[in-house]
Amino acid sequence: MRLYGLIDTYVGSVKPSGAPRSSWQLDNGGETTPFWGFGGEEDLGGGLSTVFAVESFFRPDTGEMGRSPTDSMFARNAYVGLSSNKFGELRIGRNSTPMLYLTGQFNPFAGSTRFSPLNVQNWIPSFGRLIHGDTGWSNAVRYLSPSFGGLSFQLMYGLGEAATNNGTNNMGAMIRYQNGPLDLAVGGNHTKTGAAITALEPSQKVLFTGASYDFKVLKLFGTFNMTKNGRSEVRTYTYQAGISAPIGPGRLNASYAWTKNDRRIQDDFNRTTAAIGYSYDLSKRTDVYANYLYDKLTTAGTGNTFGVGLRHKF
Repeated sequence: MRLYGLIDTYVGSVKPSGAPRSSWQLDNGGETTPFWGFGGEEDLGGGLSTVFAVESFFRPDTGEMGRSPTDSMFARNAYVGLSSNKFGELRIGRNSTPMLYLTGQFNPFAGSTRFSPLNVQNWIPSFGRLIHGDTGWSNAVRYLSPSFGGLSFQLMYGLGEAATNNGTNNMGAMIRYQNGPLDLAVGGNHTKTGAAITALEPSQKVLFTGASYDFKVLKLFGTFNMTKNGRSEVRTYTYQAGISAPIGPGRLNASYAWTKNDRRIQDDFNRTTAAIGYSYDLSKRTDVYANYLYDKLTTAGTGNTFGVGLRHKF
């Protein structure tokens, strides 16, 4: 068993498009959402192992547990499973979703939910939150296949556990192909329980495609995702392009995301979000960073967010 985690704090100013004023703050998770956890495995013989992980988000700026007061203690992951080099891995419990994995893999700001244009548009309520449901699903079974010549896939099923409606289940899947510098993936969600799922919007379908190519001196990223809400049939279409380049002992990152929101009944609107930043490696486990995020709705004023932070892995 091992203990591991990450601490990330930054100082900056936050202002999404349409917000009345900017907010200066010392916050957490500029590059990666802070968490701690412990996990391990036991060799059962014959290439089979038992695996487990229990992981909790926390807020180092206040010392509180969770990403927000509504999080459970082990909201990031809490699963036990079986792993085999030949057959892949099965995890049972609270699991991060394949969609979270995809949105983090195919943009230069990775899993940042503060400065990644793709992630703030898809996951953060103050920036519109396009994808319904949490980044992790409870009561879930997740399967991760081994790689077959660079091809792998993941499947996930989350039980809604609603006594009056056994159809309130979540489903997610992805297929990925990796071959040297080329990385391609496609995935989707059908969500019926979780954040933003209401009686007026009882379900949502999401389709995501992503690609990247690493030229060593420059890595290119591109994504497209669309959402369709069940009852209202509101649809969104999001395009993202990004670059990452090693410069000195760190990396320069830049990304641009554009979303068309087709509201069907009300007026449509677009959202443009762009970011640039640099992370400087002090060691293999510690880096400092500076990021700037621009945000603009066609129906509201410009927003500007920036921050300087420190991240440490343990």
